[in-house]
Amino acid sequence: MIKEIINTVEKQMQDSLAEVRKTFRHSGNKGANIEDIFAKFIRQYLPRKCEIGNGEIIDSIGNRSGQIDIIIVNDDHPFTFTQNKPGLFFIEGVMGIGEIKTILTSSELTNSLNNSILYRKLKIKHSKGSFIQATESDLKRYYEHPPFFLFAFESQISLNTIKQNIDDFITNNRLDQTDSIDGIFVLDKGWLINFGDGKGTFKFKTSLEESASGWIIHESKTLLFDLLCYLSATMPRIIRFEPILMHYIFSKD
Repeated sequence: MIKEIINTVEKQMQDSLAEVRKTFRHSGNKGANIEDIFAKFIRQYLPRKCEIGNGEIIDSIGNRSGQIDIIIVNDDHPFTFTQNKPGLFFIEGVMGIGEIKTILTSSELTNSLNNSILYRKLKIKHSKGSFIQATESDLKRYYEHPPFFLFAFESQISLNTIKQNIDDFITNNRLDQTDSIDGIFVLDKGWLINFGDGKGTFKFKTSLEESASGWIIHESKTLLFDLLCYLSATMPRIIRFEPILMHYIFSKD
């Protein structure tokens, strides 16, 4: 039932994209409306404790991300933003981030990969007494940098080309395999997800019923449902007893 509902939403999003294209000529107006369409969807289906915004993320030692289209925060995050205006976010309250593209091109992909480097520089300060329940794999990965995904309504490049571009980017920048973007979802094609060491909560089973590792390419007819499952499994869950702002009282920023 839930898959059927979300598949209906997927069709509505495609119709909304067509309407935006007819209505707006300026690419900036198109982009803003596309981001709004996606934000409304994700806000509707994520847990109630989550809120959605856009803007920049900082840490307590002065690092700052680039402009982020979708920032998912938990209910520990202070009220430093509104739904309709860019805000300032603290990395400790972030559960996941996303970039939204109307049409994904090679240059847009490169921009997102460069933004992932800025994002990986952010350092989380974990509060004393916090409760965390996670696999060792997820703890090292998503509890240090919550998932960074890219969502595109369409793509000019194939999923295989996207994968090759990511591989080249990682090699050229001498990065570890999990030091760039974590997942890419293209509405008219499918998804690519980096499953890391294959020992995280979110797994992909091979034909031999083994957990796959690294990047997996998958054509999907239920893309939005897959995205929600991905976020539900990878977004960090922490019970805190210390306010996030305590880390920023004497910060450099």
